[in-house]
Amino acid sequence: MIRIWCLFFFLSLAPHLWADVPNGGFEQITASQIPVNWSPVPDSTRIMVEHERAHSGKTSVLMLGGPRGEPTALISDPIDIQPGAVYVLTGWARADSARAFARIQWLSEDQTPVGESGTTTEVTSASWTEWAGTFVVPTKAVFAHVICLIDGKEAAFDDVRLHKIAPRMPPGLQLKATDFPTSGTRVSRVRVTIHDSVVALPHQVTQQDSVISHNGAVVIFEASRGQITPWAQIENGTATATLRDADENMGGIYVRARLAHLSARAYISDKKATRLRGRLFNAETGQPLLGRIIVADSLGTILQTGFAERGFVANSEFAIDLPPQTITVSAIRGFAHLPPEPQVLHLVPGREHMIELPFKPWGDLHARGWVAGGLLNSTANDARARGLDWAALPVNGDSILTLPGKYVETRGGKQWVLGTTGLFTPEQVGFEVHAQARLDRGITGYTDILGTSLFDILAGPAFDALDVAHPHARAIWFALLNRGYRIAGTAFSDEHFRTYTQVPGDLTADRLMRAIANGQNMITNGPLISLSIFAAGPGNQLPASHKRRATIHAWATAKSDAYLTRIELIRNARVIQSWDLEEQPRKYRISTTLEDTVNCWYLARCYGADTSRVALTNPIYFETKNFAPPQPVRAIVQGKIEMSDNSPVPQAIVRAVDPTGRTILETVARRGTFQIWVPATSQIRVEAKGYETPPQRIFDHRDIQRLLQTPVNLSELNALDTLTEQLQAIDMVFILKRSQ
Repeated sequence: MIRIWCLFFFLSLAPHLWADVPNGGFEQITASQIPVNWSPVPDSTRIMVEHERAHSGKTSVLMLGGPRGEPTALISDPIDIQPGAVYVLTGWARADSARAFARIQWLSEDQTPVGESGTTTEVTSASWTEWAGTFVVPTKAVFAHVICLIDGKEAAFDDVRLHKIAPRMPPGLQLKATDFPTSGTRVSRVRVTIHDSVVALPHQVTQQDSVISHNGAVVIFEASRGQITPWAQIENGTATATLRDADENMGGIYVRARLAHLSARAYISDKKATRLRGRLFNAETGQPLLGRIIVADSLGTILQTGFAERGFVANSEFAIDLPPQTITVSAIRGFAHLPPEPQVLHLVPGREHMIELPFKPWGDLHARGWVAGGLLNSTANDARARGLDWAALPVNGDSILTLPGKYVETRGGKQWVLGTTGLFTPEQVGFEVHAQARLDRGITGYTDILGTSLFDILAGPAFDALDVAHPHARAIWFALLNRGYRIAGTAFSDEHFRTYTQVPGDLTADRLMRAIANGQNMITNGPLISLSIFAAGPGNQLPASHKRRATIHAWATAKSDAYLTRIELIRNARVIQSWDLEEQPRKYRISTTLEDTVNCWYLARCYGADTSRVALTNPIYFETKNFAPPQPVRAIVQGKIEMSDNSPVPQAIVRAVDPTGRTILETVARRGTFQIWVPATSQIRVEAKGYETPPQRIFDHRDIQRLLQTPVNLSELNALDTLTEQLQAIDMVFILKRSQ
């Protein structure tokens, strides 16, 4: 599907509307050839100033991608902005085997990051091309960083500007389109209307309300088929576009308009085609439901009826126009509803067909407090159509619990974060991402454990969960559980799996994140399963030395022909009981007695018609009175301070700083040496009056990196012991140079 972006602009802008992007034309350059008021991230980013190929003025800035292909960035000094206002960020770029784009980082009054915007349009052309994006300032933000980014070989930037278009967004959009004519050229006129904001201006003597004009804004249009005007300007509250479709085509077309985070959708009807109406609902209660409708022709080919390749989202009722033919209509809605049987229809010209699509609830997980959700790059309606109860979305919706969340690439691998809008860079490591997320009461998880992730295990573990849909990740997870780590199992990064979480009480973002991190989860790609020991479910800790009854409930995939084949009870990574279900039931319940006197954990797993259909719970733990999870490993750092000019070493202050920048230890090195015992996540700083030296992270120590880069069998985790030993002998040398 085509990426869509929105931007605002005025043909002529009053000077006071422009925010001051410091040195946005990159005309002022330092002696080290870095643009004034801009900083490269990471520090190693290669920056070059170009004097002959600028878009305007005398210079532009060329950025090179990271040595391993990772993105690099150039960040501006803070810019004053107005909370809640609408801003347009524009600039020019040209790229060589790269993507060039920008975003904004929002800052509070004390310049603490409070979130980041989406990205602007991307530039991939070798010639100068304008990029742009429209963003709404969070209410807590009063400053902003402009961030120019490249992903790939190299790209140049020039003429970066930021301006305010309005004090706030309009409350909504309305989109209408004319039907296709019954004869002649297939053309439709598309018209979008914005609802102008009305505010009272205190300085007006009459106290009359004043309309905020959005003239000059640009609306981006998209069509599910045909050619549509890509964008149009708002004039007097409206913008128009024209859609043209091939004359030989038949059937309706969806059109969509976007204005920043606002969007509207309309359907262009085709009176020559056959109209199909449908209704989705709960078969037991009659409640309207959202779902995804899939229409296939007589050969089984899915018809392009919406923006997605596989069907379209229907908001309980739908109406589409199709060419006369034989079709099969089916509907899906996640794992907790049995879909209606596919229906075959013979569409007759000039006739309207009606179809009812009842969904039957499947399993009783929702009644037990289980909710499903994930990180999606879509809309709230799409999440509801999947049967989700919550979602981390790029744009929040009021019909489902939404919270900030995204995937981030770091030196430790790919991670997901929930509950934070912070900005993360590729040079950060996992424990730094975790610490930053914790400041916002957010949580983090790894999509997979890599060699460098071993450090994060010993450091805390400095993550809350691990995606365990893949058997390899599951083996690592089991090995960590056997070592006493209490790490939650999730499956957010696998689109074929779904994570269910048992949340007590009303569903809130904070309760949801605490439950996920506590391991109150079940993951599945079809079947459903629950494990309870009396009233305790996954994530609970129970005292050992007591006999208890465990109950397992399992349900086959929500399809009429699906069934269960096997249920397993796993203790400390080993299957201790199993039930082969030769009768192939749709659902099954089994109870068994457990009794343990040692520390251990149990989880349940079930399989569908084949072993590729699987569901498993998170563990329930049995703990003795003396149980204690592994403590974060600390490092012994032996430091030596030297002078670059061989002069006597002055008295220096040594500080250990945690990933959030907080000093956790301070001591004095009087004879040029020191020894400290600090958390492994620490950064060591040496300060002496009149001198400077770069800080050093324990994580970056040569011996630590050599060990982390050595291939190991992660499921055995023997490298953890070797890494623990290495952390007891960290040597560092700090060379002091006179301050500039």
